Amino acid sequence: MSTGRRRTFVPLVSCGTLLAALLVSGCTGGSTGSTSATGSTASKDDLVLGLEADIPGWDPGKILPGSVGWAPQAVYDTVFNCDELGNISPNIAQSYEFTDNNTKLTLHIRSGMKFSDGTPVDGPAVKSALEYQVNAPGGKSTLPGVTVSSPDASTVVMTTPTPKPYLTTYMCMGSGAVASPKYLASGNLDQAPVGSGPYVYDQAHSTPGSVYVFTKNHDNWDAGRYPYEKVTLKVLTDRTARLNALKTGQIAGAITDASTLGQLKSSGLNTLEQHGQWAGLLIEDRAGKIVPALGDVRVRQAINMVFDKAAIAQKLYQGQAEPTAQIFRKNSAAWIPDLKDPYPYDLAAAKKLMADAGYADGFSLEIPYLAGFGLDSAMPVAVQGLKELNIEAKQVTLSGANALLDMLSGKYPVIFWPLGNHGDSRLTIDGSVLPTSVWNTGKTSDPTVDQLWNTVLTSQGEASAAAQKALNKHIVDQAWFAPWVYMNSFVGYDPKKVVLQKSSDLNQLAPQLSDFR
Repeated sequence: MSTGRRRTFVPLVSCGTLLAALLVSGCTGGSTGSTSATGSTASKDDLVLGLEADIPGWDPGKILPGSVGWAPQAVYDTVFNCDELGNISPNIAQSYEFTDNNTKLTLHIRSGMKFSDGTPVDGPAVKSALEYQVNAPGGKSTLPGVTVSSPDASTVVMTTPTPKPYLTTYMCMGSGAVASPKYLASGNLDQAPVGSGPYVYDQAHSTPGSVYVFTKNHDNWDAGRYPYEKVTLKVLTDRTARLNALKTGQIAGAITDASTLGQLKSSGLNTLEQHGQWAGLLIEDRAGKIVPALGDVRVRQAINMVFDKAAIAQKLYQGQAEPTAQIFRKNSAAWIPDLKDPYPYDLAAAKKLMADAGYADGFSLEIPYLAGFGLDSAMPVAVQGLKELNIEAKQVTLSGANALLDMLSGKYPVIFWPLGNHGDSRLTIDGSVLPTSVWNTGKTSDPTVDQLWNTVLTSQGEASAAAQKALNKHIVDQAWFAPWVYMNSFVGYDPKKVVLQKSSDLNQLAPQLSDFR
């Protein structure tokens, strides 16, 4: 139940403990300057990073995650900041409270902030920016039905048609990016962006599609968390080009992959691991509407048991993965730390389950395949594993502009796809488990899921976490998914140029700009 108590932000750790161990700059807070390990103010010249794709422009309603998000991070502040597990900290909003059964979020806006065009970041400005986000393409899925008001210059109220206690998490992401209302009204969003972020776009020294340059905004309230006077982002879409740029010192960091680890190490470069995805099968036809056999939980459990997850982690993912029976990120609220895998690799037991369910002779199904998404090595493993149970998986190749939409259309009973597992596990439930979820293509409903989700929606803290764990346990027992592994992703960086000890990215796709010290 929502109490309506005003929430201020308390550090998760004290100075001199975990935070000091993680960040070479030591403990920082508020608008104080960053300090080095010796206590002096840290100021560096130019942070140069490589992008694996060009940015999609400056429209705050079209912000993408990953390294392409570094550009909007530089120029736009979000309502809140989040760490990798979705823990909220202040940014534009200094405090907040949920009321009306988690349908009303009241934001208390930091005073004195200004956009780079000199206009104030006040209640009416934040209201305009958030209304823009509600109507943007991303907002139609993350902020459906949200209304925004500003009763005074220091307050913004967001109201949702149904309880949404994780609205605060979306306010850390692209949906919470705040741009100047004057800029948004100009209709000219692909020129110079106008935000209140830690950097200002240097249009004169940038070449769109190639190089983007930003200079430090010393008036940003949290400027001390960003030690670099300038940030330069170079578009390097070719993996080999990014690797060579790292090796020759042209850039200080970039997204890499497991195939480059040896070369990075031999060149004196470091890598940071991120854990933001799981890979395995999504058993979408849990009601058996397309393939009746999949409506039997024993068949779904057998599919889980036919895959040797440890071998897959070592051979298919080159040891850069961890076997799992859960789709939720480790240490998130829904993750069950002491869960013993109920479906260990056991071909004989899997075949017995199939026989007990009346499907010893198997059946056939279609499984979609999208070329160019890194599935070439994994798909044969999925097809061969199902074959061990006499399940003939007919691979259907999808291509063209609508390939992903076709895969998500609901006509495929089983899908293999690596999925993100958010630091805030409520987002994973929202995106993968509910009847309204994009990745619940069969639109399966379940009374236990409904009941537990209602508890999540109308609670916070321990009560919410307990319900999320119970929901996780239920879908594991019902074998809605057949997860194989948690996948590692990598950031290569030059330790002579930067310190990078963690990624605080909620999606664990690329470190935040503030993580580069």
